[in-house]
Amino acid sequence: MHRWILTWILPSLLYPLCFPIVCLAGTLSVACNDMTPEQMAAHPNCSGPERHTRSYDYMEGGDVRVRRLFCRTQWYLRIDKRGKVKGTQDGKNNYSVLEIRTVAVGIVAIKGVESEYFLAMNKEGKLYGKKVCNEDCNFKELIQENHYNTYASAQWTHEGGREMFVALSQKGSPVKGKRTKKEQKTAHFLPMAIT
Repeated sequence: MHRWILTWILPSLLYPLCFPIVCLAGTLSVACNDMTPEQMAAHPNCSGPERHTRSYDYMEGGDVRVRRLFCRTQWYLRIDKRGKVKGTQDGKNNYSVLEIRTVAVGIVAIKGVESEYFLAMNKEGKLYGKKVCNEDCNFKELIQENHYNTYASAQWTHEGGREMFVALSQKGSPVKGKRTKKEQKTAHFLPMAIT
């Protein structure tokens, strides 16, 4: 007799709790089926079987980011009005505002907004400013494990094929690419947004 009462009463007790859950699930599935794929990706409760990919359009060319490149040696990279490349500790210096333009996947050109000179590296690894962008102005942008970026010349390499990096010394002067390695903190930069 007790078993009969429990099996008869238990469903009637659980029914008021289950009904709202079933209705909510049905409403959610109807809402998700009416959405476009872009809306589904933005909606946190509409996860479909397909994996949503990130957009890396900025790496495919044409994207321009306006940043200040802050070196791990506590200097901002700047290109002055005569095309000279140096470091400055003044975070408000107009010559440290740079356009980082994507040329190809992983390749960027860096241009001083105020000076209108492109950052370039010659065969010897010397950094300088150039008015017209060419192969000397292309750099491979790599994100390192410590979340800093490095910029290696896409055109020139050191003997043995070793990459030459953009780097600023402890005194803020540019380091020749032949004396740089990707592990050195002189070659590590944070692209900082302009505020």
